[in-house]
Amino acid sequence: MAFIPSPIIYNIFSKLPVKSLARFKSLNKLYCSFINDPHFINAHFKNHSVVHGDLCLILSCIEHQNLNNTTKIHFFTVKDNEHATIEYSIPVSFDTYHILPSCNGLICFYGLHGSVHVCNPTTKTIVNLPNIDDDLQSFQSCGFGFDGINGTYKVIKFFDPHKIEIFTVVNGSWNKIRYTYSPCFGFQHHQPPVFANGFFYWFSISSSIVSFDIGKETFETISLPQSVLNKDKFKLYLVELKGELCMVDMDFEDKKRVDIWMFKCNEEHWVKLGTIVHRSEPIDTTRVVGIKANNQEILLHGFIKGLGHLSCYNMETGGFRPINIKGFTSHYFHVSQHVETLFQVGH
Repeated sequence: MAFIPSPIIYNIFSKLPVKSLARFKSLNKLYCSFINDPHFINAHFKNHSVVHGDLCLILSCIEHQNLNNTTKIHFFTVKDNEHATIEYSIPVSFDTYHILPSCNGLICFYGLHGSVHVCNPTTKTIVNLPNIDDDLQSFQSCGFGFDGINGTYKVIKFFDPHKIEIFTVVNGSWNKIRYTYSPCFGFQHHQPPVFANGFFYWFSISSSIVSFDIGKETFETISLPQSVLNKDKFKLYLVELKGELCMVDMDFEDKKRVDIWMFKCNEEHWVKLGTIVHRSEPIDTTRVVGIKANNQEILLHGFIKGLGHLSCYNMETGGFRPINIKGFTSHYFHVSQHVETLFQVGH
């Protein structure tokens, strides 16, 4: 076998899919050491984020098995051919679960009774975060994000009144700290916190948005755009699009329009990203869940008459097109944009 210099192997491997690299790990120790190296894992993820960042979706659906009192969560990936491929099925305790958007290739989901899980659907690894029984009644919600400064994932758990727990991956295990915060940052829990650009964001009880710096672990507040100050706050929601915090305004009388605002973190002001208008059908039951790299197509999840449960809106032409996924039959699912990663959560 001809000798291949290590830099060339490194460069080739950084362009390969995660599943191909998993097969290479068993060939020899050199390949295995390359693929397990944290610097390589980061480089591989960044490369695939640029090349494949808007081409892959991850769909999650929940199956309750009443006979044996368990729940299964199934993860499917959908790439540009719009065919669903099963990635991972996880049996968990019987509960009602909320699945958070994919973050750097990992997915966090949590149960109504306080259990929190983080998994990598591609490598089929999962970790269950420790729970504290006496706090189950006060558990409110959960957020999941990546600390780019320290290079680690973090989970934030909200408890009532005004307590949070932060779980951080340190040397392969999850460490926890807990503290209280000021009531002015109080969590209005009609939606989980959104992670974008190194911060968690949520609506506070004082009609502002709270930002929590995931690296520095400090709180700030952000004012809403002037045009939404008098709107029904339960018809506003936050979403991450292309790494930025966005706010969606659905508070329109005919229910056929939504406005999308983007917060420019460096400039600390809001700009209007665009407006979605349907000429004949209400769209207040849809949710904005993604945006293409060209910033022209918005991915929508929710039923629009004649289109089904996933569709794209072209902001340039004003047209809608359905996304017809093959190999996936569930009508109730969570969807987000996704990039595969080698990061192992289970060790």
